[in-house]
Amino acid sequence: MGCHPSKADFHQDAHSELFRPPAPIPVDIGSAIRNQLQKNTNSIVFIFGGPASQKGSIIEELTSSFNFTSISVEDIVFQYLPSRLSGTGTQIKDIQEALRNDEGMLSIDWVLEMISSRIKVAMNQRFVVDIVPAVSSILKAEEYRARSHDRQLNQFEMKHPIAFAIDVNVKDEQNLTRLNGEAANGKDDDSKRINPELNQMMRGADDIDRGKLEKRIAEYHTCAEPFLQYFRRSNRVISMSLTAEAVPNLVNTTRETLLKLGFTMARKDDHIICFTTETTHEDIDLTYYKLKIVNAGELSRASDNLNAQISAVYRYIASHNRHDDNFLVVVPSFKVQDAGKFKRINFMEKKKEVYLDEFIKNKQHDKPPKIRTRIAVNCISSSRQLFLFFEPFPTSFAQSISLLYLKQKEQSQPHRDS
Repeated sequence: MGCHPSKADFHQDAHSELFRPPAPIPVDIGSAIRNQLQKNTNSIVFIFGGPASQKGSIIEELTSSFNFTSISVEDIVFQYLPSRLSGTGTQIKDIQEALRNDEGMLSIDWVLEMISSRIKVAMNQRFVVDIVPAVSSILKAEEYRARSHDRQLNQFEMKHPIAFAIDVNVKDEQNLTRLNGEAANGKDDDSKRINPELNQMMRGADDIDRGKLEKRIAEYHTCAEPFLQYFRRSNRVISMSLTAEAVPNLVNTTRETLLKLGFTMARKDDHIICFTTETTHEDIDLTYYKLKIVNAGELSRASDNLNAQISAVYRYIASHNRHDDNFLVVVPSFKVQDAGKFKRINFMEKKKEVYLDEFIKNKQHDKPPKIRTRIAVNCISSSRQLFLFFEPFPTSFAQSISLLYLKQKEQSQPHRDS
C-alpha cells in the first residue's frame, strides 16, 4: 500500500504532542437529569463557565452535532435593549455605557422573558442558553449580583422546563485564563477561535493585567453562583472538571455525555473515509484509528460503472456508520479508465509523509497504537467530508471518486451542504 515506516523503530521519545492522549475530564451527572429528560419533549440546557472554561466549544458542539439552538444573553441585550432606552444610541458602546450608568435597567425577569420569546417562535426543540456572558457591563447589572434568582427561574420553568445545567469547573483557572489571554492577544490563532468569551474580554489589550483578569473571574462566578445553586438543589447539574491538559478532550467528553443521556446526533458524517487500491494493511492499527474495512468489490458487480460502484459504497457507509466510525475502502476492481469523464477537483492536498493522527482525531485514546507509520496520501476535503487516498493512487481517479461520493451525499441529503 506504500505505507512503509520511515524508521525501523518508533521510539517513545519521538512522540510529539500530537500523539499524546488528552487528559480525561471527570463528569458528574445530577441524579434528576434523566427523569427530567423523560418528562419533557423540549430539551433546554443552561450553560455556565468562566472566561477560561472554553464553553464556546461546548455550545458549538451542541449546535452543530446535536441540533441545539443557541440563545445568548449578550445577543439579547444588544439586540433588544435599545428599544427600552430613551434618547440613547444603539451602538454597543452606547448600550454598555447606559448599563454602567443605570444599574437597575437590566432585570432577570426581562432577560428570561426574551429567552422565552425566542423559544416560542423557534421550530427547534433543543436550546442551549448562555445566561451569564463574560461581558463586564452586563455582569455589573444590579440584578445579576442578586443572591437568588429562584423566583424568576421558577416562573420561567412553568412555561419552559429546563432539563439541566452544564457547569465547567476550571482547575487553576487564573493560570489557564492567563494563557488563553495571551492567545486572544494574537499569540495563538487556534485558541482565539475556540474561546470567544475570552477573546471578547481581552480585545484591545496590549498586555495581560493579571489583577484585572482575576477580578473578571471573580465577577463572573459571583453572577453565576445564584443560578447554579438553583439547579444544584434539584440535582440537575452536569459538572465537568477541566484542566489545561484536558482542554482537547472537552468536545469529545461533551459528546459522549449527551449520548449516554440518550441524545441523538444531528449529523453522521464526522467520519474520515480512506481509499486504497491495496488489499493488505498490516502497517495500520485499524482498531486504534477506528477504521472499518469496506471491500468495494463485494458491494457491486465488476461490470458496474464507476458511478454505480461509488453509489454502493456510499449506501453501505451511510447504513453502517456510528458517530465515531472511520472507513478504509479497498477499491482494487474499480474502473480507473472512467475517471476522465468527470470534471477536475481543485481542493486536493498532497502529503508525502504524514501520520494518520493529523487527520483522524476520534481515535482510541486509552492506549497507544500497535504500530504508527508515516503514509503518503492525497487529501481531498469539502465542507462536509474528508477523503484520504493512500498512495499509490491515481490522482484523477481520486478526484472522480470524491466528486461522485459527494454527489451521492447531496442527493440523499438535499437539505444539507456536502
